[in-house]
Amino acid sequence: MANTETTHLDALLHDITQRQGEDFTYDRASIEQESQHSAFHLKSLAIKALTILGGFLAASTFLGFLGAAGLYESGVAMMVVGVMFLVGAEWLIQHKKDAMADSIGVSFNLMGYLLLAIGVGQLTESTSAVCGVLACAAVLVLLFSESAICVFVSVLVLNGSLLGLIYDNKVYNVAHGLVVLLAAVLTYMSLYEAKLITASPKVNLKYRPVRMGVVFSLVVTLALFVHQKFLSSQIEHFWISSLFLIACFLYLVYHVMKDAAITNIKTQAAFYTCCVLLLAPTILTPSIPGALLVLLSSFYIGHRPGFWVGLLALVYFVILYYYDLNMTLLAKSGVLVASGLLFLGGFVLLNKFLKSYAD
Repeated sequence: MANTETTHLDALLHDITQRQGEDFTYDRASIEQESQHSAFHLKSLAIKALTILGGFLAASTFLGFLGAAGLYESGVAMMVVGVMFLVGAEWLIQHKKDAMADSIGVSFNLMGYLLLAIGVGQLTESTSAVCGVLACAAVLVLLFSESAICVFVSVLVLNGSLLGLIYDNKVYNVAHGLVVLLAAVLTYMSLYEAKLITASPKVNLKYRPVRMGVVFSLVVTLALFVHQKFLSSQIEHFWISSLFLIACFLYLVYHVMKDAAITNIKTQAAFYTCCVLLLAPTILTPSIPGALLVLLSSFYIGHRPGFWVGLLALVYFVILYYYDLNMTLLAKSGVLVASGLLFLGGFVLLNKFLKSYAD
């Protein structure tokens, strides 16, 4: 198996050298080491999952010990132990670079967030204070952590903390600003992926988990827009988020056509017209253009997990949109038929020009 992977790597590097010319240089030893490192982590997913479960059980036992010792009665002690968990997790990950240490470190990282939240809550009895402290802790982990899972979790914790601040202070319309921020970051990371991953090894390490965290954060935030009744929130002016999401989507469409060498003005106009006709009815439902943005941005860079998240989110949001329409069944059927025809027309156009581009 190792000889096969080495042969494949040599063939790939030889092919790239022929395309780039004799001036192309590379560090084969580093590339092989990184390839083996990535392959190891992909093959050890099951082991890592079991190790994380074991870490949770061990941490739960330790938390039970802390409860028996009366630590839960002291908010300060909970905060201190929470910080120790977060710092200890990062120390373990950085000094013991193996799957076991990474998995245990992730477990301690999650427990650190939990203990920190409980401790701050006991001291202040303020949800906003808890969210603020967790947001600061998540930013620090995001900046200094070398674990992809911890970075991914920190993005989710940061987004959750910001949402907590918005809902606790009842400034619901500020959520539009959060959606705009997430959409802008996702669009930028998708368009400038090559630039970001080659900026530095540290940025390269954090690019994928940060992007995946932004994808999940955007989908979760848009889901809260849809389920306002369950949260007793009053988010209004949905067109604000929808317009920005549609603008980001159209900007990505422009880059897709540019990369496919579609320069004909009439053809571009046809694509834009199809997109606008599809998205215009969703101007008050930002969840659908948001899911389409996740879908297209992931397709653009070939990111399969993000593509499937966007596809599942799109199906879910379209179903909710269909049932929430205040129309007769016949009118709803007409909307679905028209949307389907537009999708088929766009598919035919895209397939036609991508084939001509490949030729």
